[in-house]
Amino acid sequence: MTSSAQSQRLPLCSEGQPTAGVSPRGSAHRWDLCFVASASPRRWDAFRDASRWSERQRAVMAQVSETVAARQLGYGLLMYAPNDQHGDRQHVRVYRRPPGAFAAYTREDYVFDDSADEDGLLSLIERDLLGLDRPELDRMQVVPAAGTDLHVCTHGRVDAACGKFGVPLYQALQQAGEQARIWRTSHFGGHRFAPTVQELPAGRAWAHLTPALTRQLLERTGDHTELSARYRGWSALSALEQQAEAAAFEREGWWWLDVPKTARTLLQSETGAVVELAFTDPDGRQGQLTADVRQVDTLALRSSSHTPDTHSTPQYRVSWLR
Repeated sequence: MTSSAQSQRLPLCSEGQPTAGVSPRGSAHRWDLCFVASASPRRWDAFRDASRWSERQRAVMAQVSETVAARQLGYGLLMYAPNDQHGDRQHVRVYRRPPGAFAAYTREDYVFDDSADEDGLLSLIERDLLGLDRPELDRMQVVPAAGTDLHVCTHGRVDAACGKFGVPLYQALQQAGEQARIWRTSHFGGHRFAPTVQELPAGRAWAHLTPALTRQLLERTGDHTELSARYRGWSALSALEQQAEAAAFEREGWWWLDVPKTARTLLQSETGAVVELAFTDPDGRQGQLTADVRQVDTLALRSSSHTPDTHSTPQYRVSWLR
């Protein structure tokens, strides 16, 4: 049986809405640096396909793998479908983790003349990940747009669930004229949480969003607990720290999303961790929360719509020590 025939007969790994007993917390990809580049769907697939890489891209990506492993550096790479305003130029945004406590990543924007040429993106990767000198990039930098960008995964060729559930969400948000820029984006993991959304520059990932819940998120209105149940995590943190930070949002409410914070793991074992969250509240007061993150169950879950294989996925409970 071919993989395409098999995928047609398999149920999707996401039902488009939360599954009882399954938490998305701790599933966001951790990164200190993220490159977000405009590209057509054809270019999305070409950039991901190692058999189609140029010699330069092959060399750069090999060095990236070595550097990331050696420095234990988290990095992200997103590609999004450009709009009419992009013309024939490629736009690349670079998001960086600032030092100390923070609520959102910093952003730099670059524009390159040829939308089909990956040299500009590769030069940024060489400079920011590999530490090479690329002074020519200075003249490509432009003033970044303010506000929020929501990247909706619609990459159905990677997982059919993202195509089925991501595309309608993207279309609905575009038509609603929300208080954010909405983009169709290549996959960033978590297919079983489709429709899944990456919120930038905050660096947060969300599961099973709807148009109404997206509006609540942007406006910070209404009951926050339904959204907290769909919060995959903050990309600044490790998986267990994401568990604690998401539980803090559930406990504290909307203000938690917008204040500077840090997290550190005080103690870790095979079944969990003790995590300390330090923050500055909206009144400028310093505070701390200490969370005990404990594994309470393990579920066999599929991570792809194209295979019946399941993976052991631990589920956690957070209790507050202080």
